[in-house]
Amino acid sequence: MPNCTDQVVREGPEVTEDPKVTAGRVLAAVADHLTTVNPTFRMERCTRLVCIGAEAYQLADRSLFGDAPAMSRAALAESPEVPEGITRGEYALLLRKAAKACGYGGSGEGSQPAADARTEPGAVSD
Repeated sequence: MPNCTDQVVREGPEVTEDPKVTAGRVLAAVADHLTTVNPTFRMERCTRLVCIGAEAYQLADRSLFGDAPAMSRAALAESPEVPEGITRGEYALLLRKAAKACGYGGSGEGSQPAADARTEPGAVSD
């Protein structure tokens, strides 16, 4: 009989998305968070690291079998440095530009890569 402490071993999710687009997905999720939570507060450099790691973990289905560490590294490599004195909301704008440069169009978890976003009704282009 299985014990309630037995762990179920699952294989990780198959990753078919371009890693750069995945980085953009993480950056867009961080931008959404910064826009929603205290957007007028000063952006700290350490907040960038924490938010990228947390959003990557969230997008990897909060699983040990997800690819959150690789997603975090890719997003960090694509994210802009935090300018001195910038607010969280202002930094979110920089992250959205970086996400778009990665080929990701949209914001947050439910969005699609840029190629798909252009075909959605109501999509806004720059």
